[in-house]
Amino acid sequence: MDPLKLQKRFPLLKPFYGLHGDGYLFNFDNQLFEIPKHAITQDELELLQIFSGPLMIPSMQDTAWLNYLTNQTDRMPAPIGDHRLLFLHFEKKFTDPNLLRTTFEALLGKEILLMSLNEHLYIIIEQITDDELLNFSYYINLLSEDLEVNLKIFVSDVIANITVTKVRFNWLSSLQPTIWAYTPKHVLTQQELLIPYVTLQLDSQEKVIFIASILKEAAEHQELLQTVKQVIKCEGNISLAAKKLFMHRNTLQNRMDKFQQLTNKDVRQFEHRLEVFLAISFFEFM
Repeated sequence: MDPLKLQKRFPLLKPFYGLHGDGYLFNFDNQLFEIPKHAITQDELELLQIFSGPLMIPSMQDTAWLNYLTNQTDRMPAPIGDHRLLFLHFEKKFTDPNLLRTTFEALLGKEILLMSLNEHLYIIIEQITDDELLNFSYYINLLSEDLEVNLKIFVSDVIANITVTKVRFNWLSSLQPTIWAYTPKHVLTQQELLIPYVTLQLDSQEKVIFIASILKEAAEHQELLQTVKQVIKCEGNISLAAKKLFMHRNTLQNRMDKFQQLTNKDVRQFEHRLEVFLAISFFEFM
């Protein structure tokens, strides 16, 4: 969209230089513009918002960290203590980073560093000030409601050494576009990254070979696989799994016996349990 043509249509539209008044902000070609509220109708506002890019108004610290992490500069920002990276994925374009900052700072009870790689992916550096880390799984629905958009969050491990941050940032950034295809979760921690990561390393043919070698004929019985998966989640405890599945223990045991006959895998053994769980996970996301 040509800003000059816009200014002809909206004479009061002017470049934004950092002091936000009582007007609407728009981003055209990575340049911010502002127009007074009285100079635009609701229909015109909605139209301009469609063509507007992300309204990121970064602080100097935000900009310094973004430039450093994306290799725009080798100059490291001011040192920080223990911290973790939060990758925020939005299903639709999200253009209100000010609301995003306010929401997360209220939830975390502290200031954050906020950056954007594009209108669907924002990154927060959360500085760790105590031993208690917030579990975002308890708040993901509330956050999605507050922000009025479907949100997914990837949470890195705590990073103690600032020199590690850039390497970890670039590695995790490279995984973000694809890992969500291999997990049903809306909050994924780095500790839970193994299965999506391993899945990414195998091509379709390799997955087929692995599934066939582990699950054999059991792959044809979807209900049986779901039963086995629940037993694995219960660490092989048949009684506990039966309660969770609302199934008689003997019925569940019969299914496990059938699975063992088909696959020669006994999920009471740790190695077999791990192999079967990976095979079922690959099968689910084929």
